Amino acid sequence: MREIRRDDDGALLGYLRPVGDAWQPLTVFGYPLGEPRPDEEAAEEVHRSGLSVLGEPWLFLQEGRWHRCVILEADEQEVRVRPTGHDYPHDVYALTLERPGPDTFRPE
Repeated sequence: MREIRRDDDGALLGYLRPVGDAWQPLTVFGYPLGEPRPDEEAAEEVHRSGLSVLGEPWLFLQEGRWHRCVILEADEQEVRVRPTGHDYPHDVYALTLERPGPDTFRPE
């Protein structure tokens, strides 16, 4: 995988993963930001939405049900989230999801 960083301060925006002759744009925790595409287009997608998508509502799967949350922190190994749905049955401020993927974690 190839890191994509912001030019002015070096902040990690996401990654590009090679897929055949194309590149898959990914968030900092490896969630796809779209379909594989040419190198420059994939890098532009990471610059455009790599960080902004982290501020949007997400859903995580727990005990067979999807729950609404916001991302508090994220890196390549884990995502720390705060459940925001009124139907979440546990009294916690935040929880950590290790290596979440599309089967267990997705944008709302």
